[in-house]
Amino acid sequence: MIVTPPAKKIVATDTEITKDVLSRVKKASRDRFEILDIRGIPKDRKGDVEVLMLKDSGLVGPELFKEFPNTKVLQSLSAGVDFIDISSIPGNVLLSSNAGAYKEPIAEHVFSMILFFAKNLERNHERLRAGVFDNSPDGTFLAGKTIGIVGAGGIGQAVAGIAKAFNMKTVGINTSGKPVPNFDIVWKMDHLDELLRLADFVVLSIPLNVHTRNLIDAKRLRTMKENVVLINVARGPLISQADLYQHLKSHPGFAAGIDVWWSYPKKGEKFSLVFPFFELPNFVASPHNADGVPEMARQGRLHALENVLEYIGGNPLQRVIDKNDYKGFKGARH
Repeated sequence: MIVTPPAKKIVATDTEITKDVLSRVKKASRDRFEILDIRGIPKDRKGDVEVLMLKDSGLVGPELFKEFPNTKVLQSLSAGVDFIDISSIPGNVLLSSNAGAYKEPIAEHVFSMILFFAKNLERNHERLRAGVFDNSPDGTFLAGKTIGIVGAGGIGQAVAGIAKAFNMKTVGINTSGKPVPNFDIVWKMDHLDELLRLADFVVLSIPLNVHTRNLIDAKRLRTMKENVVLINVARGPLISQADLYQHLKSHPGFAAGIDVWWSYPKKGEKFSLVFPFFELPNFVASPHNADGVPEMARQGRLHALENVLEYIGGNPLQRVIDKNDYKGFKGARH
């Protein structure tokens, strides 16, 4: 009697599959799983897909889970999951973010914006270009200043690590209030206003969900010091767009560095904002590319893959999202 071995389970992905990835999946699962391109899975094998590892959040919808009805895990390559149609994900499917995958270059980007304002780089450049040689001390000494980081996860810890190198005081917010590396103080969200009152620099690196939309509004902007630098590398709608514009316009000592936006242009469209932020001298922007270094494409894939390897090896999945935090939620879309 010939016994047919059971079909291997499948990790389906829309990202690059190398020989190393193939062998690692085979080894981690003791040859119980294989990894295949989601676009080429035969119809009779779609029921074998247990894990989806996806870069394109646009693939996620009701039809995806009809096509792959036995999915148990959706691993996103994005650090944030607010762009995903979470309402379409069946209740028995675990959703995991890729939080922390891009933390190092994002932390560097945060400090490029901090230093841009702290050292008055643009103003001094323009003075010199106009022939004005004014070398009076007008910069900010970072040592001893307080940086408040709302979101003391992977990105927040990387930002705090750089801040410690500048001898800054680091205060963070996370969900538990428990200590994490690189922070002098960590509080729960109920201490947010206290952090905002203390900080000389404020960095937003917290997920966008039903609890955090418009977290920074007019009231909280007024809570901050007059000369704070506010940096957002998380998601645009964490800040009220109208309130930020009005605050920057009426408080010239306040500054904002924004890498993430309230809306995004479709391909071929021109980028535009509701308010004329670019007319303000205390505003600097980048096109959601804080992690925009060539190394990060591979790093992001590997970070997500490591989590998948843990799961197919029989270990608990990490960075699992509480889908209740996104009930009825619609975030800004790329």
